[in-house]
Amino acid sequence: MITTDSQHFLATQMAETMTVSGLPLHPPSFDFLSAGGEMGELMRSHDWSKTSIGLPATWPSALKTSLRLLLTSRHPMFIWWGPELLQFYNDAYRKTLGPERHPRALGQKAMECWEEVWHLIGPDIEFVMSGQGATWHEETLVPLTRHGKREDIWWTYGYSPIEDESGVLGVLVICNDVTGEHLHKETLKNSYYSLVQALDQGFCVIESLFDASGCAVDYRFLETNDAFEKQSGLRDAVGKTAKELVPELEGHWIETYGRVALTRNAIRFEEEAPSMGRWFDVYATPIGAADSCKVALLFTDITERRATQAKLQAADKRKDEFLAMLAHELRNPLAPIGAAAELLQIVKLDEQRVRQTSQIIDRQVKHMKSLIDDLLDVSRVTRGLVELNCERVDMNHVVTDAIEQVAPLMRTRNQHFTVSTSPAPKFIRGDRKRMVQVLANILNNAAKYTKEGGHITLHTDVSATAVVIDITDDGIGMAPELVASAFDLFSQGERKVDRSSGGLGIGLALVKTLVELHGGSVRCESAVLGRGSKFIVSVPRFDDPENLLRDASNDASVDDGGGRLRVLVVDDNVDAAAMLAMLLEALGHEVSVEHDARRALAKAAAENPHICLIDIGLPEMNGNELARQLRAQPETAATVLVAVTGYGQDNDRRQSQLAGFDHHFVKPVDIKQLAVIFADVVPM
Repeated sequence: MITTDSQHFLATQMAETMTVSGLPLHPPSFDFLSAGGEMGELMRSHDWSKTSIGLPATWPSALKTSLRLLLTSRHPMFIWWGPELLQFYNDAYRKTLGPERHPRALGQKAMECWEEVWHLIGPDIEFVMSGQGATWHEETLVPLTRHGKREDIWWTYGYSPIEDESGVLGVLVICNDVTGEHLHKETLKNSYYSLVQALDQGFCVIESLFDASGCAVDYRFLETNDAFEKQSGLRDAVGKTAKELVPELEGHWIETYGRVALTRNAIRFEEEAPSMGRWFDVYATPIGAADSCKVALLFTDITERRATQAKLQAADKRKDEFLAMLAHELRNPLAPIGAAAELLQIVKLDEQRVRQTSQIIDRQVKHMKSLIDDLLDVSRVTRGLVELNCERVDMNHVVTDAIEQVAPLMRTRNQHFTVSTSPAPKFIRGDRKRMVQVLANILNNAAKYTKEGGHITLHTDVSATAVVIDITDDGIGMAPELVASAFDLFSQGERKVDRSSGGLGIGLALVKTLVELHGGSVRCESAVLGRGSKFIVSVPRFDDPENLLRDASNDASVDDGGGRLRVLVVDDNVDAAAMLAMLLEALGHEVSVEHDARRALAKAAAENPHICLIDIGLPEMNGNELARQLRAQPETAATVLVAVTGYGQDNDRRQSQLAGFDHHFVKPVDIKQLAVIFADVVPM
């Protein structure tokens, strides 16, 4: 609605232009202000005479044309005109203003109206007004005060010059408040990032890089998730190329991702990267516009899975070979037994022939019984059903019994056998029959795989804590890959057709398990194929407690610095725990013993020991898990944790370190080395 003052203003303008030389004229044309809804009405009623641009009738045609465009457009637009950048805007733009600015923003100087954001928009305005061209901004944050509060508002806007032959006269601004769309995108983006970061699979976005001929030559990492480093082993990858991170990377990785980027076809594959020492399961898909070279990768390190598969395949192969050999071994004795049975049925034999036939049957039945006993043994051992009849055993007697079993085979093959040992007793706590089985199996293997006339030696030694027996031969030896799997079930070297080195491949598996049941260890050495093998068996000593304590107290090297420490020994082997406790008490320490991990956890919290000696192979809760829980509870977070175990492989040591152990000792424990650790602990 036009007010009285507005009507007076328009009437004045019309009166000033109605007569020339006393002749009446038509009213001036205000067509360029005739549209525009609310803003058009406000412009027509505004007192422009008080501004630097004067009455509308005097405005230049460039401004009139621009205003006509502005008022007829439904898109948010405004104009800054002249040196003072006086402001005009339409209804669509008016809706983006708050009561703080509208309606006084009409005809107001731009710098006065937008003082709070001039540091953001001023440089663009100067750029356009100086005749350097137009500007454009997509989804740009320009915060404003609206309805009494400061708001973060995202705009898409452009500044264009309004000009004639004299130069730039003003700025036409086309804009849009895209805050809603921006926030929606941010929500989706945050959801995307949350999802990607939550994945336990590695994720990354790469950009394939091509040479002038269009061949993929590298790719650059643009984005990664948290699991990326764990799955790939690569650190700080974003912004770097694959060749920067892995200079020896195989070319097929670059070619594959380049092909995905060019063809826009997603692929799924499993591939090895020898340069990274890993296998990967990868899903690669193109992303972005059609001309984009970006590829998203979702991948998993499957190195362990592939290794497990390879082991399973090897085990399956060994199983098949074992079954074939078992059938062969069982059929062999059945043949003479069957022939003897038929002979007894169809021929009346004299006493000598009957005795000879009976002896053949007896030998073959014993051979079959031996095979079946081995099979039952390995079944019981693998299921943990073997129980040892432990007693104080002199290993000298064990060696004698084992040699007695194998000596006939050695004599048959004219082999030279040498025994090197001292007559002093070498006591262990164990099952005599099972230890004889261990040494007899190793000696039997040595005899089978050593040529006629070859040499075999057995040497025994005693350390402070163990009885050590090594058996060496100059036979065919083992290939490196067989050494690594010598103690695996059904593992054997290459078999000959004549089965001159027969067997089912279960003897060494039994040896390893039985030795470990005694708290000991066994290993194999064979440097070069054809140069023989060496097996070393180590079993913990078991002397009279009085002798052990006397030896420990008389050994000056077992000096722990004189500090009395609280020690907790955790081992489900009652005898081993008792012996270790007695030794430590003899050295002046206060020792507690537990055979159960959960009770040990509670006792440690109550007694706050300086040192815990923990067996890894505990039932229910193993030693590694116990170490983690000890580290987690405040009372024992700083306690020195020492792993005492029969597991001594590199991976076993890594696992114990990750669990929180400070030290890792392989049974039997060297008391001298243990004392060094004790000496570094300061009593509290």
